[in-house]
Amino acid sequence: MQLLSEEQFESWRLDARVLEKDRYGEKVLLLTDGTMLKLFRRKSWFSKTLFFPPAERFAANAAALRKLDVPCPQVISTYKLLNPYRSVVHYQPLAGETLRSLLKTDPSLDQQHLFAQLASFITSLHDKGVYFRSLHLGNIVLTPDGQLGLIDISDLRCLGKSLNRNMRKRNYRHLLRYDSDFSLAIPAARDLLREHH
Repeated sequence: MQLLSEEQFESWRLDARVLEKDRYGEKVLLLTDGTMLKLFRRKSWFSKTLFFPPAERFAANAAALRKLDVPCPQVISTYKLLNPYRSVVHYQPLAGETLRSLLKTDPSLDQQHLFAQLASFITSLHDKGVYFRSLHLGNIVLTPDGQLGLIDISDLRCLGKSLNRNMRKRNYRHLLRYDSDFSLAIPAARDLLREHH
């Protein structure tokens, strides 16, 4: 990770659009060139993030997913910002719309087809050893060429072998607990995913 100077950060931030923030500050910035900065705070001074910062984990996961042919963001660089401390990843976002956004905005969406594609995609992730505890419809993107891909990938793990049955079930349980997502979906959508889990 490179050191990100306050001057460089402020120059990026000047005309950036804040996409996500919390009470600790900005979390995701869309820069004027279309790239993004994601900032991670350290939640405690002594934690595993001290040795493997989330920005580096994001970059490592992006590289692992690309080897597995899973569409995901393209990392440009990782940084550390000292005041306040943040680990920062600079990346080219994955083009497309999240499934959550599509369900909210596209009344012509063929949900039956989309959820069948989603079930196949998740099975393929599990077969490739990708374990994503934060999997939800806001983290899955439909790309312009009709593929599904992943974003917000800092807390997934690529295990190098097919997931066992229990891990698959836990992954699906997590996905299905987002009632606000499935309230927008046809009733058969949840059933289709339950069949796979």
